[in-house]
Amino acid sequence: MRTLKIKDLTLDELELLEQDLHENGEKSDYGYYMQLVTVYEMMYKKLKSLARNNGPQYDHSLQQTKNVFVSHLIKFGPYIKLNHFRDDGDAVESLIRAIGLEQKLPIAYYRLGFLAYKHGKYGSAVRYFQQALNKQLLNDPRYALNQQLEFHAHMYLANSALYVASQTYETMEKLPYLPEEQLPNPELSPLFETLSSNEKYLQNHAFYKITKNNTGTCSKETCEDLYENSEPNELVLYFNDRENILLFNGEEVIITPTQAYMIRHFLLSSSKENLCTRITMCDFFGRVRNDGEIKKNTFIKSIERLRITLRSIDIPEIIDMTQYNGETAYYFNGSVPFTVLFRVDDAFAIEPC
Repeated sequence: MRTLKIKDLTLDELELLEQDLHENGEKSDYGYYMQLVTVYEMMYKKLKSLARNNGPQYDHSLQQTKNVFVSHLIKFGPYIKLNHFRDDGDAVESLIRAIGLEQKLPIAYYRLGFLAYKHGKYGSAVRYFQQALNKQLLNDPRYALNQQLEFHAHMYLANSALYVASQTYETMEKLPYLPEEQLPNPELSPLFETLSSNEKYLQNHAFYKITKNNTGTCSKETCEDLYENSEPNELVLYFNDRENILLFNGEEVIITPTQAYMIRHFLLSSSKENLCTRITMCDFFGRVRNDGEIKKNTFIKSIERLRITLRSIDIPEIIDMTQYNGETAYYFNGSVPFTVLFRVDDAFAIEPC
């Protein structure tokens, strides 16, 4: 099947390919997420054609596939080519594709604004952050900004506008006005003081730092210090600006975003009373089947790969298995302390932060 071009596969063949990708995980360092996104794109195009020509019986599958397609573009766009490493250019391209499919995406506009701001494109940042805040008013919870992100969006918007104003005044000073045409010299010091104050706030609250008993924000420098000076037998999961790293007793491993999100989910959202099943973790596995359920084998294999990753740096068995309603279920057993570090700008409203 893999020798065929993906665009030539039938819907059934595309579903089998999707299932195969989820069951077997990343076989190399390249293109896993690009393959998944391409599969969802082809599914979406075929279902859109079927819905147009055959009526509403395809509407549910079409919407489900569109949602998964958009979700993967937003979550995995930075890793679209290299499975383990982020790329800002790929992220921008993927976010723009997501917006082309669905307009009500505050988080996508926010991240485009953040990336524009990061690279000094302040005019674009103003437009994106304003759009993020406007879309937030539509009250669609799937890709909404959490409270911290909404506050950051206002801060970034203000700073972006101040940078644009500052750059405009600098340009005006270079214009060849005659003396009698000179504009009044604006007082810029309050503007720069506001810029500096806002920048300091954003830098000091750039990352979430989450432990068993506390959720807070901190600077990137604090994250680096926490990572480099972690406590003995403490598990540290660090989503930095380039890669996702798991650290335990001085041993570290770079992991894919899927495994990083799964570990974070186990640490922050699971317990013996709050089990992880193939239903509760369905968002990690695309659409896989028409009935919306993950195949048991796909789920169990993915958890076993995750446990192998944990063992690779001698982390003790922290994920226990049990049965729930006749199904295999898993949970974090709390046997080690942990710290999870990730950018505020990478959060979703529905995540436990």
